[in-house]
Amino acid sequence: MVTTKFIATQAADGSETITLLRDLPGGLFRRASSENVPLSDWLKAAPQAGQAALALARSFDSEGQIREEADGIVLPANIVARLDEADAFALGLPPATALTLQLNSSGSLAAGSIQVNVKWVRRGGLPVRPDITGARVREGGRVGRIPEPIFSVFEAALAVNATADPDERRAAFAQLRAQLGDEFGSGIEADGFLERVRIAYAANFSLNAKTDHGRFDFDPVLFSRNAAETLDGDLVDEEAASLLTPEDSQRFQRKFKGQEGGRRSYLLSDGTLLFLDPMLGKALDVVRSKQASSSQEKREFLRSPQRILREELKLDAGDDDEAADRLFVETQQFSERVSGIEVWQKPVLPWIKPKPNSWLPEGFGLRIGDPPNARHIELAAGEAESLAETVEKAIDAGSETVAWRGEDIPATPATLQSARALADLEKQVAANVGHSSADETDREALETYFLQVGENFEQLDYARLPRSQAASEPFTVPGLPQGLKSQPKPHQREAFAWLTEAWERKLPGVLLADDMGLGKTFQALMFLLWLQRKSEHPKPVLIVAPTGLLRNWQAEIAQHIEPGLLGQVVEAFGANLRNIRLEPGSDIRGGTSRLDVSEWERAGIVLTTYETMRDYHMSFARLPFAAIVYDEIQKLKNPASQMTRAAKALNGRLQIAMTGTPVENRLQDLWSIADTVYPGFLGSSREFENSYPASDLERLGDLQQRLIERDDELPPFMLRRMKDEILTGLPEKSARKYAVEMPPAQAQAYDLVLARARALRESGEQGAMLKVLHMLRGTSLHPLPPRGITDIDAYIAQSARLQKTFEILEGVKQRGEKALLFCEDLEMQAFLAMAVQERFDLRRRPMCISGSVAGHKRQEMVSAFQTSSAAFDVLILSPKAGGVGLTITAANNVIHLSRWWNPAVEDQATDRAYRIGQTRPVTIHIPMAIHPDEAIGPSSFDQRLDALMDRKRSLSRGLLMPPESERDVEDLLSDVLDGRHAQPEAREINAAASSTDAASREDRRSVSVRDISSGDETPDEDDLSFSADVASSEAPIAEKRDNPEPEILANEPQRSMPPEALPEEQTVSLAESANVEKPEAVSREPARPMRRPILSARTPIEAAEARTPFVQRVVFEQYGPRDWTIFEQYARNAAIARLEVQDPYCCADEQARSRLINFISRFEQLSSQIDAVHIVTFDADSVQTRDPESTHEQRKDLEERWQRIMASVPLHLVQKSRRSGGDLHDRFVKARLENGDSVIWDLGRGIDGVMNARWSCVVNAFHERPAAASSRVH
Repeated sequence: MVTTKFIATQAADGSETITLLRDLPGGLFRRASSENVPLSDWLKAAPQAGQAALALARSFDSEGQIREEADGIVLPANIVARLDEADAFALGLPPATALTLQLNSSGSLAAGSIQVNVKWVRRGGLPVRPDITGARVREGGRVGRIPEPIFSVFEAALAVNATADPDERRAAFAQLRAQLGDEFGSGIEADGFLERVRIAYAANFSLNAKTDHGRFDFDPVLFSRNAAETLDGDLVDEEAASLLTPEDSQRFQRKFKGQEGGRRSYLLSDGTLLFLDPMLGKALDVVRSKQASSSQEKREFLRSPQRILREELKLDAGDDDEAADRLFVETQQFSERVSGIEVWQKPVLPWIKPKPNSWLPEGFGLRIGDPPNARHIELAAGEAESLAETVEKAIDAGSETVAWRGEDIPATPATLQSARALADLEKQVAANVGHSSADETDREALETYFLQVGENFEQLDYARLPRSQAASEPFTVPGLPQGLKSQPKPHQREAFAWLTEAWERKLPGVLLADDMGLGKTFQALMFLLWLQRKSEHPKPVLIVAPTGLLRNWQAEIAQHIEPGLLGQVVEAFGANLRNIRLEPGSDIRGGTSRLDVSEWERAGIVLTTYETMRDYHMSFARLPFAAIVYDEIQKLKNPASQMTRAAKALNGRLQIAMTGTPVENRLQDLWSIADTVYPGFLGSSREFENSYPASDLERLGDLQQRLIERDDELPPFMLRRMKDEILTGLPEKSARKYAVEMPPAQAQAYDLVLARARALRESGEQGAMLKVLHMLRGTSLHPLPPRGITDIDAYIAQSARLQKTFEILEGVKQRGEKALLFCEDLEMQAFLAMAVQERFDLRRRPMCISGSVAGHKRQEMVSAFQTSSAAFDVLILSPKAGGVGLTITAANNVIHLSRWWNPAVEDQATDRAYRIGQTRPVTIHIPMAIHPDEAIGPSSFDQRLDALMDRKRSLSRGLLMPPESERDVEDLLSDVLDGRHAQPEAREINAAASSTDAASREDRRSVSVRDISSGDETPDEDDLSFSADVASSEAPIAEKRDNPEPEILANEPQRSMPPEALPEEQTVSLAESANVEKPEAVSREPARPMRRPILSARTPIEAAEARTPFVQRVVFEQYGPRDWTIFEQYARNAAIARLEVQDPYCCADEQARSRLINFISRFEQLSSQIDAVHIVTFDADSVQTRDPESTHEQRKDLEERWQRIMASVPLHLVQKSRRSGGDLHDRFVKARLENGDSVIWDLGRGIDGVMNARWSCVVNAFHERPAAASSRVH
């Protein structure tokens, strides 16, 4: 019999070449032999376990390190180390080494002479001298593989000793300590210093701006590497995200200011060592030099710290405009401070106060700043012209402000522009006074826009001065400009007409909010070409866009416009800035470099990024642009950010905002966008918030009308069209939803999650229920991660969604079509690519596009897919990374295997295939996993998530409603866990009913009920690991502990129910009780899913507990007995390989430590053996007690007690700092049994609640068994 197997051969550089060997049996006249199988034949010849292992390895390869050769695949050592034992075995790699890595430190960390001595030892502590290459260790004739985390720790330890530079050595040691984490005892041993040393590693910073006796000053505020914009786009809260406590932050700032720079480490009050990332250290050297500079230089630095850093650290050597943003974090506090001390140049706009029933102004002046803190300066007759001249001279002289009648007015281009507008208006008024009709004035003057103010200067309205009906002229749409290479579609002609009318009517700005795929860029280019050809001496146009889209603009210009007709295209970003930057001191102010924009006056298009616009906004503001286009303007959705404020300082005749999602997180996004391009159109932020609450659908409808309806002769502010409403040329799009019954293994895993949900819900911990949702998402996709797979079909059979997905793909292949398959989990992507190739016998493995794939590489993959001659093909994508900026019309099937929370993200992903260029009907396939129990099935996670997304999608089509809210989470939780909805507000119900009655009737369509699978993965900004847990982002509030009252001892354990009395699992097939119909296409009309009746009085949680034989729940009442059956039924006579305890306060004081040891000793008495105990708790500084102790004292006391009572059991204690991000919300005990099973006890109040009857406590137990042998290699 011919057999094949993978073998691994190591190269000198440590990489492993995986080849497939075919064994040929011997015969009567021939010897047995073997041969290498060419890579092209692996699909048919290779064992499935090895193919699955290679797919997993590819999912780890974010940097393209894996390479293919003629007879094999080359894996780098770091990927080899990440494989688990089963996958490594399947590839012919050696087993994991039994050696232990031992680390011992010497030298001084503070002095930078720290060293880490690395030793490998056998069991029993005998040191050996192995030969190590890559991830292989050879010793005494034995060869082993160094697995993770040992491999990364070993590499990090070598890096400490590899550098002589003290700063680099300290940084390497900090990385080693971070890599170690709590991995001691897992093949790693470290000395006491390495285990206990606490390190804070700072990677970026902000500035605490302040005034001291009238002088400007600032101090750095440090953050960890992950401090960035919040999930909803808000600025970071400095107090919540700061790396240091307020006391330590002040101590650091004092030390920092007392030295000249160059220092890279500091000792904090509690002995924690603070290290600065090398790049941060260089940035802080710049900060230190600016602290010692003049007041003017300090002002300049506070205005734009990113620009100064970029220039002085030469960060613009490439095209990475966001490099400075990764160093400097703009916080809420920084924005407020800079604005409060008037370092930032406030926006200046003209205002008028019209006379009743007349256009003539009763008064006029300037508004400086934004409400509610704006100043209004009134100008007397003739003063506007004089002020304009004064401001112009001040700008030329480099002055910050001009004094005007006791007021300081910013000397900025915005002030100059506003003063000149008022002066021009004043001249027109004077010229027309005395005419027969005071209302018949020059049209050009009356079409100027001003802020219109009321008597109290609080109610502001940005509006054109009223004019007589006789002065109104009908608008005639101009013809298309000459020089277009592409023929516009009807909706694009409509947008061209809208933009040209906005220009002719002199609107300040508009919002082009068309749906994705309608050609917003081409529509804008048509208008810009018309504008260019309209004037003999056209002014330049500024296009501001994210870095990744600037090349797209250049490509679209080349595609749609004849060469040269738009004029010179200037690239004002990245490395090109060095060619136009003036020398320090030679520009108009500040003594620092600026940009020479004189050449731009003759340009047609100026392309720049949002970051460059922010950092050099004063240079951009000096040049009057004909138009400013903001692509993906949601970058300006935060009105307090430097970026948004900088945009408001620019000078454009018409400003065009472009985005397909004007509301991403909340309605304030829309207000900020509108106020940037059309200040005052939606009133003040506060007025907008009060006028249009997100929960009031009726008021949101009013807002919709205000945005899209004409205002007398004026065009609407916003143009928003949806593809399926206007593109008659596009083929039909239909959605098919498949309700599929979960297989038994998946249903059981889902039961366990539901049962555990009760404990998490009752814990009251912040973020607990969000964790439940993420667990439900993961289980609903598949109960197991795609590792160690020996049978692809068996693995697919354990997931309802995977079953249906491959059934759908079978139909796609039979029709000779292509499909896009969306799934955000990288490991699952790799499995799908391997499984699709194997199942459908493809010559080439399907490509995967995720966040780890570079932008140019994504486009190459798309081009290859688009031009492939194969009739059937599949492209696998992450919803976010592959859902934006790509056109993939070769596919006309879209499968959403895992779904994102936000329906807008899903729609963006779908629109990769359903857009201009698509010629075939597009079908959207949504497989959903449904639980077989009648009490749980209708509330299955997939079912309820689908209903929520349909509701949000329906509302967002008719209203600008935020796609996500806290109420969504509440509704989803109530649906899934309790089988009911949280009650919406009455007004929302009424408004929704009036607008969606017809849609609700359309929704009463049945879908096919087949099989069931489950969920998604945990959401992140990009791609996620398969089983990532999402925990609360905030540390728990420390519990104050006084000396307790006399302890009321818990009664002796009492048995309540023998283990054999546990309920048996029961399964009710949904397919038997529901009508099974063919999947039906869903109408395009907004639809509201009909609720399915729940056929049982039990809630889903109660039903899951009844179905799950390995779940027990006990409530220990206050002052009541403690029945230990819940512990005893699993622990008695059990062989426990490792007992894990996580409780933040189990070592907080002597009483807590005593109860902890008594608790564990009971387990020792019940079990046949305990090989090791691992305890994770807070350190002394993270808890408050009446008799303070140090962490060392806590540890010493516990170890002494342990030696007296349980000396035979090895103890490993990890004490975490709350400040360093220690997340100990869950209080649990976990017993890892030698047979592979695990038992988890969730303890509501921790060990204290179990052992002390003063408290009530809820305990839930979960018995987890290893995966079936059919799906994993053992």
